[in-house]
Amino acid sequence: MDDPKESYPWSMGSINLPFEILFPGYYNKSTHIDCQYKFGQMIKEPFQVICFFGAQKKGWNNEMMWAHYADNQRGVCLEFDGEVLVTVENEKFPKTECMLQNVNFTKSSKKKPWINWDVRLTVDENSSNYLPVLSHEVVFHKSHFWEKEDEMRLLFLNHKENLYLPYGTSLKAIHLGLGFPRHYIPAIETLIKDTPIKLYTLIYENDEYNRWRLSRKDGKLWTSNEDY
Repeated sequence: MDDPKESYPWSMGSINLPFEILFPGYYNKSTHIDCQYKFGQMIKEPFQVICFFGAQKKGWNNEMMWAHYADNQRGVCLEFDGEVLVTVENEKFPKTECMLQNVNFTKSSKKKPWINWDVRLTVDENSSNYLPVLSHEVVFHKSHFWEKEDEMRLLFLNHKENLYLPYGTSLKAIHLGLGFPRHYIPAIETLIKDTPIKLYTLIYENDEYNRWRLSRKDGKLWTSNEDY
């Protein structure tokens, strides 16, 4: 998570926020600003996020993402079915709220996020009220400088422990980068044997990526430009 809001201390406005209850024995006038940042960290801690690209476009053909990730063209791109992935999550963790949404890229938020703390409720009850709202500012919003990432995110909200999501049948295809070591292909073929997962190798022509299907025939590896 390399957005400044995600990787560095972050705070927001608030009304009736009881710092003395949230940080007993630590909060005072001299630590007020520090407690604002500590509270910002408290907000981010319950969020567990998986990031994907391809929110609006194909995703696997995003040149910038291949350069930034996947070991600069030498790795792979995994293609998932978002709807199936959410279904798997709901079946595996029925009590954990999750959201799969596109990231909104704008110059700035229309308004600064504020928390109106209800003194009649407990800390956990207040958290349950404001976390779903703040998730849109913290998780699903980034500045316009990031818009080329074409990103969507799967958010697990307010889960107390580390959550490991099985991909189940949501994995649709594996795309091999331009520099992927070819001697590893048999190992990948073994892993996806007897599954509907497709295997593609990327080629670059006419200033764009295209994908060719890889398959075995008579013990030999064949490529086809038919996207089937």
